[in-house]
Amino acid sequence: MAAEKSGKLTRSLALRHVFALSTGAMLSSGLFLLPGIAAAKAGPAAILAYLIAGVLAVPAMLSVAELSTALPKAGGAYYFLERALGPAIGTVSGFGTWLSLVLKDAFAMVGMSAYLILIVDVNSKNLALILIAFFTIINVVGSKASASLQLVLVGFVVAVMGWFVVDGLFEIKAQGITDSNLEPFFTTGGSGVMAVVGLVFVSYGGLTKVASAAEEVEDPSLRIPLGMATSLAVATLLYTLGVLVAIAVLPPEELHHDLAPIHSAAEAILPPFGVGLVVVAALAAFASAVNAGILAAARYPMAMARDGLLPKNMGKINKFGTPAVGVIMTGVAIAIVVLVFDAEAIAKLASAFVLLTLGLVNLAVLVLRASQIQSYAPSFRAPFYPFTQFAGLAISIYLIWQLGPTPQIFVLVVTAVAWTWHHFYATGRTKRAGAIRHVFERWGREADRGLDREISAAMAGHGLRDADDYAGLIARASVLSAPEEADIAEAASRAATVLSQQIGLENEEVTEQFLETGSLWIQPSKDHPTATPVAFFESIERDLLVIVRSAKGIRIPASWGGAGERVNALFFLAGTNTNPGKSLRLAGELAQHLRTGTQAVGQAIDEVGVKSALLPEAALRQYTIFPEGLDSGLINKKIGDLKLLEGAEITTVIREGASLKVNEDLVIESDDQLTVLGPLETMPPVGSPLPIVK
Repeated sequence: MAAEKSGKLTRSLALRHVFALSTGAMLSSGLFLLPGIAAAKAGPAAILAYLIAGVLAVPAMLSVAELSTALPKAGGAYYFLERALGPAIGTVSGFGTWLSLVLKDAFAMVGMSAYLILIVDVNSKNLALILIAFFTIINVVGSKASASLQLVLVGFVVAVMGWFVVDGLFEIKAQGITDSNLEPFFTTGGSGVMAVVGLVFVSYGGLTKVASAAEEVEDPSLRIPLGMATSLAVATLLYTLGVLVAIAVLPPEELHHDLAPIHSAAEAILPPFGVGLVVVAALAAFASAVNAGILAAARYPMAMARDGLLPKNMGKINKFGTPAVGVIMTGVAIAIVVLVFDAEAIAKLASAFVLLTLGLVNLAVLVLRASQIQSYAPSFRAPFYPFTQFAGLAISIYLIWQLGPTPQIFVLVVTAVAWTWHHFYATGRTKRAGAIRHVFERWGREADRGLDREISAAMAGHGLRDADDYAGLIARASVLSAPEEADIAEAASRAATVLSQQIGLENEEVTEQFLETGSLWIQPSKDHPTATPVAFFESIERDLLVIVRSAKGIRIPASWGGAGERVNALFFLAGTNTNPGKSLRLAGELAQHLRTGTQAVGQAIDEVGVKSALLPEAALRQYTIFPEGLDSGLINKKIGDLKLLEGAEITTVIREGASLKVNEDLVIESDDQLTVLGPLETMPPVGSPLPIVK
């Protein structure tokens, strides 16, 4: 799959891929390796520890989903934290989150080794290194191939584990609780259970992996929250029930030292064929975890390189549309960890960084909402704000404390190294300050106005949804001209004159709102550079657009977010405060059309030509209903009474210079100007009557 020429990642991941990436990232060592270690520390109450950990992951899941739908960019948690808390914290979170993913993937490789020696007599570490190399190559070739493989692996694992759990529950019922290994349930008390909750929390670290690939998800506004919630529910259920079966059917002295506990439990309840499938499922789960982990982790160096926090060559996209340097770095790091650390150490270190990252993610939501940046418009908002986020922060702090001193010291060391790297390498390479400056602006600190524009551009990356009427926006747009040597203030004044009539505000208020929002995207072009200022208004129900053109160019000063450059067209988009996300998606769609149709916009000689250039897939026609004209018979008829050609629709009715709301009861009057959109193949030529079927 090729990358776009702009260097952007391609959107190719559907809901099933989101679910597979998240679930595959969670269903690995946490299920097939960790239960023995957890049971050794908490006894049968380890079952409860898995359930509690899944529940405690909910606040973080909700916050990650909100941020992902507002900022669907590669880099996931790093990108959120860097934009919310600034480059210094972004650098720390980037290093830390990347390392947590590396550690979690290495943990999966340890588990894979434990299961491989059950079926082949090989050196498990050498084979693990070969497998790491294999998945590294897979991720270099392309994310869709990687995600499709993930889907197959996860489906197989869930099916086999479903069989294991069902048979295991029947076995527990048959032998009775008293004859199982579930009593005594609490062998170390409540404190021992909570310590194990921190240990097994690494099992839910896959939640952040989806966010890191958000730039490649189709319609992330819908698919990321739904995919994450479904994934967390399925993973928590399988963890809790799978661990319950393993603990119930295996004696403690056997379970506590077993690095393949699900295999041993399967031998007690399943036929040989089923045992074989469990081994294969375990290997598939480990494989999917490593695959998803490399895919996600590789996006962190790429995102940091984009922002100037790492050397630029780490952010390059190869011909397959993937960040090859980041993928290779991640594969090498996983191999090193596999060779150096044991299973329990890796689990504790990984959990500590997962908890740190998720705690900061909750803090990022608090900051971004408090900043009141208008372009921060997630389509999914975490409920019970701010209590959800404060609960998530408290959970992270408490569980890191429960992990003990070694993980805490490791977190501090990595934090110090990352902070030092930022200070000596990245400080002069980035000028962003983070949304936290907006929160503290009233205390005298300068806010980063460029952040609003960047968040707007990220939000626009969602792509259109079914209810987003881009064609209608273009069809009802007004097209104006600016005088020679004009600057954006003159163009804004002309646009505000038109918009003020539709919005119901004074010209100066409209112009001030565009300046205050501070969202302006410039699309450079040798033939016809353009820019799109975006503002939000409370008093409108639908988005409005005014296009101002100038052959000589319109200058954009720094006060409007420019650098004195000139553009040949300005697209003033007035969005609705009630649904700013939709407005930003429309702006993003407009930007996409301007990338390919900007020359046609510049060459257009009239309003219809400009609009047609922005609607290349449709035919646009304008009809003025004169009493003596071809369409005079339509005067005094309702819109709803007209039967247009299939696929055609009346999008705009202009009466005495004002745009009317089109509905079935609107009566056509003399001198009305109707805009009709229809299929290119069937729309009649210009000069023909309105395309009505008689």
